[in-house]
Amino acid sequence: MTCRPAQRGLTLIELMVALAVFAVLGVLSYRALSEVANSHTRLEAGFERWRAIGRSLQRIDADLLQVVSTVGRNAGQAGSDGIPPAPLNRAANAPMLLTRAADGGGPELQFLRLDDSRGVRRVGYRLVDGRLEWLRWSGRDALGEPSVEPLLDRVRGLRWRFLQRNNRLDAWPPGDTRAPLPDAVILELDLDGVGVLTRVIALR
Repeated sequence: MTCRPAQRGLTLIELMVALAVFAVLGVLSYRALSEVANSHTRLEAGFERWRAIGRSLQRIDADLLQVVSTVGRNAGQAGSDGIPPAPLNRAANAPMLLTRAADGGGPELQFLRLDDSRGVRRVGYRLVDGRLEWLRWSGRDALGEPSVEPLLDRVRGLRWRFLQRNNRLDAWPPGDTRAPLPDAVILELDLDGVGVLTRVIALR
């Protein structure tokens, strides 16, 4: 008679230990994959946030670089730069660039810029309820309601300052509504999760 070696299987304790090890490995793998997915989502949200900030600053730069001065022009008189004349004396005497409080209490900047299709028109930027908005009027004056386009959300603060002969001014115009344009406009944006961004746009 031949003797076969006894075949030994897993005991209940060994099986429970193996299942526990697999359970721990599964939990760790799930947490790792979940963290990777969350990191990817956060990175995408961060990239989109910075893209929105870049687009907003580019929009402000483009408008301010097209700012025009109507000092020395009378209604019906065009300048040597070809800027169309103002149709009304009141429009010609309107401030070219001014700061004021928006209806919601936030700061607002308005100015005249050269538009390809409309000649000279008034545009502006204001902060309302944590949102930066782009304003556009049909003409030179702030008559009627402007078209409003939201630019950037989660804005905690907005401040406009003006550089004139190496002096920083908190408001424009500095008393005289017929004052020329400042040398530069300083934009300070306080953004949630980012901090304060400072932008200097030279006008001369």
